[in-house]
Order: sequence, then structure tokens, then C-alpha cells
Amino acid sequence: MISFRNVSKSYGQNVAVRDLSFHIERGEFIVLIGASGAGKTTVLQLLHHEIFPTSGVVTVGEYSSDTIRTSAIARLRRKLGFVHQDFRLIRDRSVFENVAIAMRVVGTPRRVIGKRVKEVLAEVGLLRRARDRVAELSGGEQQRVAIARALVNRPYILLADEPTGNLDPDTAAEIYALLDRANLGGTAVLLATHDRELIRRSKHRVLKLAEGMLVPGDFSAGAIRGDEGVRTGF
Repeated sequence: MISFRNVSKSYGQNVAVRDLSFHIERGEFIVLIGASGAGKTTVLQLLHHEIFPTSGVVTVGEYSSDTIRTSAIARLRRKLGFVHQDFRLIRDRSVFENVAIAMRVVGTPRRVIGKRVKEVLAEVGLLRRARDRVAELSGGEQQRVAIARALVNRPYILLADEPTGNLDPDTAAEIYALLDRANLGGTAVLLATHDRELIRRSKHRVLKLAEGMLVPGDFSAGAIRGDEGVRTGF
């Protein structure tokens, strides 16, 4: 479904990621770990086709970075959901409007939008706040809105870039549970994080980046949990 084949991305002399090769299967949940600056956001941007590899090939479904046309990038992004650390919501609009906009931009009929937005808001526990302005919500609630927006078009993969970075531990655990639930519904998830508690709790496959390169080894919860706690090296 998704693959990186010997992918490197450079900005002049600065190498963001180097010679990355990995696969994500349909419906899989991957946790991408690493310190700030390790290359996690670059991986997500490459998948979203915001940037392109300096060398190597990124494949997402039927689309490959070496052959995709500019006109097809919008079609690809309709199949991807993206959750950011800073929410990126329209604060003076309602919760409903912030989620519905993701359907309007792809031309979904109004009658379909209303039903689907209510469904996804119910899934994230915010249906009762549908008419409230985003500015009135807590940080955790705003991140729930962002997740609802990312899921409303039923993407086949959800990209989450440090979605719990600005949240307290209890709220972070709730957000992780929402991502897990989305994955159980069939959506693949790539979660980039350096939240040690989330890593410790995760039961999913873990990939570790350091200085733009994948670190060999097993970083799954079973391998990194022990009497000394999480041994992630960052």
C-alpha cells in the first residue's frame, strides 16, 4: 500500500532523511519515533506529496513520487487524512463547519455532508458541540475536531504529526485511543511522536529515526518495555 524505496531528501547540504526503505500494509498502525529533527515530519510530508524525494521513490497506493502528475496530487490527498500538532482549525467557525469543509472542497453533496459529519463527530465524542465555535473548546477537544476532519472523507491512511505534543498525559491517552479506534475501523495510521508514554503503551510496530536514518532493531512495546522503562535512546 505504502512504500519508501531508498528515499533521501536534501536541502542543499542539509540531509533531512537518508536512504529510507520500509513498507506499510493496508490497515496497519505504525508508530514513527525519534527526537526532534530526526526526520519524522519529513517522512509525513513526503507521503503527503508536499515535498518530493531528492532520490528514491515514495509510493502511496497507485501513486508514485517519480511519475505522479501535479493534477493528481489533489486526488491523492483526498485519500489521506492529516492531523497536526497545532490543530490548524478555523477558530471562529463552528466544529461542524471545520469538519464539513474537508468534504466541501472535494465537491461532496450537501445532504451527504450533513449525515457524514454528524457520524464522525459522534465517533470522536463531539456531536453535542457541533454548533460551538472551535475557540470555545479545550485543546483536547480541538484535536478531536482535527481528527474528525481527517477521517470524514474515509481516508485509507491517517497521518498524525505529534498530535499529542501540546496535550496533558490523560488527554494524550484519549487521542491515542481515538487513533487506535480509527485503525480498528480499517484506516491505516502513521503516528509520528516522541511521547514516551504513548510509545510505552503502544502495541503496534515501531520504526525509529535518528539523524534522518532508520535505526535497525525491534522498538515495539514488548521489546522496549522492562524494569528500566522505555529504552528508546531519545
